Amino acid sequence: LHPIRQSLGKANIPYEIFDRVESNPSDRTVMEGVRRFQKTECNAILGVGGGSPLDASKAIQVMASHHGEIYEYFGAAAASKITLPRPYLIGIPTTSGTGSEVSRGAIITNTKTNTKSVIRTGPSNLAILDPEMTLNLPPQLTAATGMDALSHHIEACVSNAYQPVCTALALEGIRLVGRSLKRAVEKGDDLDARTDMAVASMMGALAFQKGLGAVHSLAHQLSTEADVHHGLANAIMLPHVMRFNIPHAREELAQVARTLGEKIDSLTVDQAAEQACVGVARLSSSIGLPSRLRDVGVKESQIPPMAEKAMGDWCHPYNPRPCTKDDMAALYRAAY
Repeated sequence: LHPIRQSLGKANIPYEIFDRVESNPSDRTVMEGVRRFQKTECNAILGVGGGSPLDASKAIQVMASHHGEIYEYFGAAAASKITLPRPYLIGIPTTSGTGSEVSRGAIITNTKTNTKSVIRTGPSNLAILDPEMTLNLPPQLTAATGMDALSHHIEACVSNAYQPVCTALALEGIRLVGRSLKRAVEKGDDLDARTDMAVASMMGALAFQKGLGAVHSLAHQLSTEADVHHGLANAIMLPHVMRFNIPHAREELAQVARTLGEKIDSLTVDQAAEQACVGVARLSSSIGLPSRLRDVGVKESQIPPMAEKAMGDWCHPYNPRPCTKDDMAALYRAAY
């Protein structure tokens, strides 16, 4: 925060700091932030951090200017209730994963149901992408958030929705991640690698306006039920869901393999699609991330309730292959 506080001080702009946002921000934290915003009579919000602080800042922006309970604004059907004017919001990411600074929603934990819910906030009024803000991100977080960005791009590529502009963004994002994620993890002060990842993260949030998929429906439950970091949850589930999707997205996954730099010229389409799964798993392993749910504290007994909750998640309807509750459980078990 030092460079931002320094800039605000030089400009004689008074400010208050709200630093209570946890990983996977909850509805209670958002409302605490709203009360702080109103009590201090602020008129703008500067969201700084990874996906959790940025999502919280977007939700605070909405609830600071709307009446009623936060639960009334959860879900796509409630989007029409969210109106202007709202406090001006500036988003400055310090991680390269969620792209929350430009995405149209905030993911908030509903403490009544212990599930993740979305508020259709719209993006920040202004997003400032400064790769230097990510230089001090530790290797493990660089790895997990980078795989989050990759999951956005791959799920956008195979989404059953038609939006070729988003697909083009996703393919370029995959190329950038394939080129620079390992470098960013191994050499955190490599500004070129950090720039690639910052751009890839932002592009991912634009690409997934086309829709995400089963990876995120499964990962959301891992965060709320087992407190697994969102990016890490995506990293573990991604190869398994990709493999599950091959019968319905073989051409798209073959393209993912080629974009990642896999050698597929002599392979059939199905073999190339499988190579995409192998390549993603290899990348995740090469940057030090665990590959099994059991290794991140998930209990096998948690699988059935998580599978049921995953079916109620808003992401999987865009998965190229339709999912049942049994499919969700099988995917968890494959990753266990």
